[in-house]
Amino acid sequence: MPQSQFHDESRGSQREQVDIHSQIWGATIAPTPARIVNISPQGCMIRCDEMVPMGEHLTVDVPQLGALRGTVIWSLSARIGVQFDSAIEVESYLDLLDALDKAPDGPPLL
Repeated sequence: MPQSQFHDESRGSQREQVDIHSQIWGATIAPTPARIVNISPQGCMIRCDEMVPMGEHLTVDVPQLGALRGTVIWSLSARIGVQFDSAIEVESYLDLLDALDKAPDGPPLL
């Protein structure tokens, strides 16, 4: 039976809804396709087919930003919340959001 693990969801910043193709990997998880469904400079929510345990240290490949390290702070079935080890720099974060907004036909699936 899938296990749900939650963490206090108080956030330091608002998450932006996105739809970004990505890849995640970690010590116990081989590179796996994933979709980032929301993001902030401090973290993101990801959907993937792998069960990822709370506390797992991951690398999240974010287009335009590269490989970001983080920790799974909650996990529920195919969704996980990741807190980045280091916040995304504001300018880089705004550039990512701008690129998503400027894509033809709405936000791209980068």
